[in-house]
Amino acid sequence: MAIQVKVNPQAWKRGLSQGLKGSVSNRKRALGTAAVSLSTFLLTIFSANPGYSLQMLSSGMQYWSIAFTTRLTGMIMNAGYTGLLLTAGFSMLVGVTMTNTVVQLRMNRINLSSLGALPGFLAGGCASCGVGVLSLLGFGGVLASMPFAGNSLRLGGVLLLVALIIRTGNPDACKI
Repeated sequence: MAIQVKVNPQAWKRGLSQGLKGSVSNRKRALGTAAVSLSTFLLTIFSANPGYSLQMLSSGMQYWSIAFTTRLTGMIMNAGYTGLLLTAGFSMLVGVTMTNTVVQLRMNRINLSSLGALPGFLAGGCASCGVGVLSLLGFGGVLASMPFAGNSLRLGGVLLLVALIIRTGNPDACKI
């Protein structure tokens, strides 16, 4: 017995569009989304080699650009521009998801599926020497040996966040 799933292409396009628009519907949300997205991107870049990153960042502000350039170049050399685009897309989607979740929390209408973004943040980031924040926990060597230099895991993280945004849609819209 096969399970049939009917997919309405208009519904998922509308849900994704509403979710993305909801996260930038005013200046405050847009700034929050951008701040979370940039922070996530920097964290995933620097977490690829946390020892080096912490050493360079604690040495002084003059070394921050060198640390960023070195880690970004390392990611591009290991995972290619596909990995860079997936990491940037992942970071942007984390910003959208976190902004929409905060809006739902403030309106006391939290959808528990929104909290599913938190584990995705741990696994979906940069896989140059590790994947996301998991490399901070010591899983870098194992995760770096994944096929396609971790791009498949990054793609999975991006797709899961897209599905979450489609499911929750605009946090301001009434679901009744």
